[in-house]
Amino acid sequence: MVEINDGRLIHLRGAATSYVFRVTETGHLEHVYYGKRLSHVAESEKAMVEKNLTRALPSISFDNNHPTIDLNNMSLEASFEGKGDFREPLIRIRGKKTLDFRYAGERTYPGIRRYKKAHLPVAVAEETAAETIEVILEDKRENISIILSYTLFKDWDTISRKTIIRNDSDEDIEISKCASLQLDLYGSTWSLVSLNGAYLRELREQRKKLEEGKYTLSSSSMCTGFENNSTYALINENNECIISGLLYSSDFSTTFEQSPYSKLHIVNGINDSSFSWTLKKGEEFESPEALLCYSENGLVEAGRRFKSAIGKVVMRGLWKERLRPVTLSTRDIMGLDVTEAKVEELSKAAKALGIEAIIIDDGWFGVRREKATSLGDWYVNSMKFPSGLKMVADNIHRTGLLFGLYFDIETVSRISNLYKEKESWILKSGNTKSYSSNEDDFLLDFTKEDVQEWAIDTLSLIIETTKLDYLRYEKTRLPSEIYVDVPGEFSLRYMMGIYNVLNTISRKFPNMIIETSFSGAGRFDLGMLSYSSLMRITENTDPISRLGSIEGARLFFPASASLVTLSSSPDAITRKDTDIETRFNASSFTAFEYSIDLMHLSIHEHLAVKNQIEFYKQYRQLLQFGDVVTEENGNRRIWSVSNPDGSIIIMLYLIKELIPNEGKERIFVRQANEKFKYRIYSRTHIQSDDDEMRYPAEIECYEAWGDAIKWAGIALSEKTGGTPEQEDMRKLKDNSSRLYIFRKIDE
Repeated sequence: MVEINDGRLIHLRGAATSYVFRVTETGHLEHVYYGKRLSHVAESEKAMVEKNLTRALPSISFDNNHPTIDLNNMSLEASFEGKGDFREPLIRIRGKKTLDFRYAGERTYPGIRRYKKAHLPVAVAEETAAETIEVILEDKRENISIILSYTLFKDWDTISRKTIIRNDSDEDIEISKCASLQLDLYGSTWSLVSLNGAYLRELREQRKKLEEGKYTLSSSSMCTGFENNSTYALINENNECIISGLLYSSDFSTTFEQSPYSKLHIVNGINDSSFSWTLKKGEEFESPEALLCYSENGLVEAGRRFKSAIGKVVMRGLWKERLRPVTLSTRDIMGLDVTEAKVEELSKAAKALGIEAIIIDDGWFGVRREKATSLGDWYVNSMKFPSGLKMVADNIHRTGLLFGLYFDIETVSRISNLYKEKESWILKSGNTKSYSSNEDDFLLDFTKEDVQEWAIDTLSLIIETTKLDYLRYEKTRLPSEIYVDVPGEFSLRYMMGIYNVLNTISRKFPNMIIETSFSGAGRFDLGMLSYSSLMRITENTDPISRLGSIEGARLFFPASASLVTLSSSPDAITRKDTDIETRFNASSFTAFEYSIDLMHLSIHEHLAVKNQIEFYKQYRQLLQFGDVVTEENGNRRIWSVSNPDGSIIIMLYLIKELIPNEGKERIFVRQANEKFKYRIYSRTHIQSDDDEMRYPAEIECYEAWGDAIKWAGIALSEKTGGTPEQEDMRKLKDNSSRLYIFRKIDE
């Protein structure tokens, strides 16, 4: 609940956390505390707040009446230029070097507060599950107001933040920065946990101690990007952890400024390096929304709270809590050479193995036979599908499968009818003779309402005609040569156009699964997750190479919302060979799709896939929605997932390199319930024909109590050594794995 004590101390009190700030005598908002829930905030205020009896020279005093007030060394909810605060400001207004915003009141609302004009995602909840307070700050000289909006989702200990600027002056103003949140924290021992990387190795966990100075995570490529993700965590020496994420899918910036006075100053929002916005008199500008979550018990517990909140207040629609289907994609089977006959044959084989959905990926539209053509021509290729798309969809539905299609609705090929007919929709300059990137395709201008309407109508027609169950919404192109009249507003307006399309489609077709992707994790963020059920972690199909990407995504995002592909071997990207069981084992702790040619499986691969699907369906609820923990990293990967009471646990054991003559091994089952007795066994590992002839089948099975396997561990059978013919030895090699199942024995 939101508590206001004496009109000056504001306490956002969640189930287990407290966020406290106050109005100072000068009318500034001073941040007091964010952490474990406090019971008696008002009575403790005098002890908690900083005293400000002196200031460090040569700092600037706020005014003559407050000579010891130094805004540069105060923990504030909002910083501004010109009054002695030299840190990164919350907002900037071009031409106004000095801004003096002071407290002018607050208002509270049950539930959330929407601003209708902006097509931006917001966290949502019933009125009884959320409460909003808006604190108004005014600069009376400039006649400009700022609204700091805080929504407390008390049951999930999560707070959303955003900033609204209102122009009450007599002239238009130009906003050059409007961040979503500022957070000033006490202490100099904060470490940053961020997700960094590059295409095909996205979302890798990186830890960095924040030293004195400024450090920035950002993107300026009109997406959240492959290099830096917009969700991050902070951990201090007491193992307190704060996680924050932005509900936005385009250019962002988060600055971390560690002062020499034990203060960490964080500002997070739209990347202002190329941003500007003309705000006419009487109008308001709304920033994207940011989420905050805290735990005193470290990153794992904070991650649990954050992911729970995402599932409840960010994700929406019927699919946010439904089991994801076992799918088969044509992507790595047929490429662009997809045909009606092949899809029909593949559908029958998929149904026989227990697969539940088939997705026709790239190549079904226009005259698409190579990458240089047809994007934008979203009508069926009649040479490939002579019966028409509706008939293909009907046949798949009659088989008992869900039907999915690929779209890259934001891109247009130079060789396409849309390019010829709607050149004014295309983001390029007629004066440019050549382009710095691929000349075969361009982005469409989604700032235009008629482009948005075309996209909605195009998608809606195909969805309705085919009764589409699964929309694969891809983006594949980065921007270049963007020549527009108002460049500073373009990125945000473009993203709002995309959100309008996704919001309209998701509401119009609530039963449909929407998967979003930008060449993998280019748009892996809370903004996309506000409209989609699944986001692709990476296009890397090597199950070993992408382990770090899965682990990084798992830190902050639900497994049920994350997707990877189980493809053929040797892998098309790394050329490494991995057995089909390990490809499954390393993919099964998230939602995944098969993209392997079912028509050309060996006997042992066919049996392996059939058994995998049966196993996955049996434990799908646990694997998609359970609590996953990474116990070890490096050469030996140990992942485990458990249900709430620990009566069922599944553990992945994976080694990258088989080291000869290595010591005996143990695994420790930290999620075991000490009061339960367990039956422990390894999932049946289907051997190849050669392995069956050379090695006896493995049988590894135990019964033990939870306290024993949690603290003493399980001594595993030895790996293959000098005598591989011995029974019960684990027949492992480089890049191989086993799954262990722990089930409570009811006695």
